[in-house]
Amino acid sequence: MLLTGDIGKEAEAEMVRNDLPLRSEVLKVPHHGSKSSNSYPFAREVKPLFAVISVGKGNPFGHPAHKVIRRYEGLGARVLRTDRCGAIQFIGSPEGWNLRTYLRCNAFQPPR
Repeated sequence: MLLTGDIGKEAEAEMVRNDLPLRSEVLKVPHHGSKSSNSYPFAREVKPLFAVISVGKGNPFGHPAHKVIRRYEGLGARVLRTDRCGAIQFIGSPEGWNLRTYLRCNAFQPPR
């Protein structure tokens, strides 16, 4: 699991450039899915199974950006958004992740 907070493209580029181990099954998508974060090189290095976007419904910033959603989907991630799913819970086990959401939200691409 990689929890990114509000990092921007500069921090993402530094992590990629420094060859940090970024591959993660679950990614808390940087900065609410903003287009000022979530560069393709960063997303490609992480290549998550699940991309979780913490975002308020009807927020005035237009987050998440459609381009960002398509980017993660294009990498094979299942995109989950708190504005549509409510609380999102991952429970890990040797068999994989058990995913639970507060609201019903099954209109997302299945994980690879």
